[in-house]
Amino acid sequence: MRETSVFNSIKYSGAQALRDSGLIRIRKVLDLIGEGRTVLDVGCWDGSIGELIKRNNNDVYGLENSLNAIRLAEDKGIKVKEFNLEEEVWPDFGIKFDVVFAGEIIEHIFDTDKFLQNIRAVLKDDGYAVLTTPNIAALGRRLMLLLGLNPLIETTAREHDGGHIRYFTRDTLIRLLDDNGFATVKFQSDVINFTNSGQFYTRLIPMILPTLGRSLIVKAVKKSCKGGVVE
Repeated sequence: MRETSVFNSIKYSGAQALRDSGLIRIRKVLDLIGEGRTVLDVGCWDGSIGELIKRNNNDVYGLENSLNAIRLAEDKGIKVKEFNLEEEVWPDFGIKFDVVFAGEIIEHIFDTDKFLQNIRAVLKDDGYAVLTTPNIAALGRRLMLLLGLNPLIETTAREHDGGHIRYFTRDTLIRLLDDNGFATVKFQSDVINFTNSGQFYTRLIPMILPTLGRSLIVKAVKKSCKGGVVE
């Protein structure tokens, strides 16, 4: 297991706090996932978001690395398998999924191509992925960089850090999805924060200019495959 996987399993082993501006992103995710779906929540943590997905008449499964987080998720009715996402082959649930949700996960992954290929492999032919990840080109980060400040890029794997090893803009994320057999059909963002805590924020600017928002939120459909070639 890579050291970052150990870090993540410890960092994200406790209960998840859903509050302030973070709830805006989650509401957008719930709208994109929809209702009456079979959903795989990748890196489901303690199942807090999975539980909200489940309330919309969805059947929710999960993958998670932390044993303590798995227990918390199972208590919420999520069917979870223990798994390190850096492994080559994902575990078999015996079904294909309508939706795969990966919220704030891809920035933790070394082999992002393999990660997306695994998502594609577990989706139904008409399935789609919903991904969120921090926006390196968010307005606040741009301003910090202009002032010569670190735009919240992590340089260590210490206790106060989040374990991020990748950073994306809208275009780099959409290009990566396209390279791995997905067509992005919706892109949006959530908020611009005025404080690090996310207690004070605006939703208006990201509604008009989503490339300035804090989060990249995408819905990407699985491209068709004819003759072994992804189209």
